[in-house]
Amino acid sequence: MKSIIKILAIATAIVPAFMFSGCIQGKFDTPNVSEVPVGDTITITRLWEIYDSLVIAGGGTYKFNEDHSVFGYITMSDKIGNIYKSAYLQGGADDDKAINLHLLSSGGLYEGDYVRINLKGLVLGDYSGMIQLDSVHVDNNIVKLDTRKFLEPELVDIENIGTGSYVGKLVKFRKVQFQQQYVGQTYADKVGQKTVNTYIEDELGNTMIVRTSGYANFAGDTIPAGSGSLVAIVSKYGTDYQLYIRNTDEVQLTGRRFGDVDVIFENNFDASPVGEFADAGWQNNAVQGSAKWMCQTTTDGNILGISGNNGEQNETWLITPEITLQPNSYISFKTRMLTSGNTLTAMISTDGTNWTPLTANIASAASSDWAVSGDVSLAQYSGNIRIAFKFESPVGVAGKYFLDNVKLFTK
Repeated sequence: MKSIIKILAIATAIVPAFMFSGCIQGKFDTPNVSEVPVGDTITITRLWEIYDSLVIAGGGTYKFNEDHSVFGYITMSDKIGNIYKSAYLQGGADDDKAINLHLLSSGGLYEGDYVRINLKGLVLGDYSGMIQLDSVHVDNNIVKLDTRKFLEPELVDIENIGTGSYVGKLVKFRKVQFQQQYVGQTYADKVGQKTVNTYIEDELGNTMIVRTSGYANFAGDTIPAGSGSLVAIVSKYGTDYQLYIRNTDEVQLTGRRFGDVDVIFENNFDASPVGEFADAGWQNNAVQGSAKWMCQTTTDGNILGISGNNGEQNETWLITPEITLQPNSYISFKTRMLTSGNTLTAMISTDGTNWTPLTANIASAASSDWAVSGDVSLAQYSGNIRIAFKFESPVGVAGKYFLDNVKLFTK
């Protein structure tokens, strides 16, 4: 008890002595401002500081026994059923924190409400790691100052959530998708009214829990297959960060899934005969020396390989058939250098005579690992083109390269 009293004394001493102002909308059946005392003003950031002091002291709760007020915006209410007897309160531009409100009864608060909360009698603590104000009475503790004051979600990446800086806040992920195993399923069990955890992912493979109550009004909706943006509230349970969706209008997953493309041209050489490479339409030209691209079998399928002859200088061009590009075309392939001392260059031509090097990631050191080119944009080209892989090996070097999975596509 003495430690809690001490924390209260410290917190009261550091509370800033300023107030927000606003006007009450007559259409709300709420107490007059005068009936809910103001006292000193505390920011949500200050509530976090008091909470952190509790954590440092070993945990526990902190009850407000005097009149203090905190101002903020309701970013999520329990109206849609995804949370129960609960709401999320977030500060404005000068108060960059958010907190969960545990209500004594459901209803009465709506997204976009700008409110003042009298803290007397409320308890600051956490529920399984989520910071909250407990025992909030909507009529006795809260005054609505304005409505339809919707905050813009903060843009964030999944990998940043683990910093803890976004707990309780309204955020927006710009490019995510639900993991494949959840596509076509429902957000939750509407029939059994059971809460379900699903996962979203980004292009880097980072994942995050999306938690949906079986009582949510969208619990029975089908999870979309595409990628895109998603707006949600960040919550926490134990050591897990999780998201609460407010409504499915904020789940805009209408783009392609990551990696989905329309293939224009592709050759992984698995169907190519073993030996000197001679697929239809391809050119395997030894301009200098006698080295040729050869198709060989591996445990992962066929690949192409070329070895420079130690006693001669080699320059060999491997050229694709003519390919008709489409808007927003890309090329990808993978390479591996077995022995160093030679070079491989990817090039493009629109007339089969004049060639321009492509900026791609090509293996440049001997390694047992493949180098992936990346998605190389061909947007500046149109019409019919050819791609060439120019191999060069000087006299005295028996260098060797491998090539596989040549693909042109749109996305």
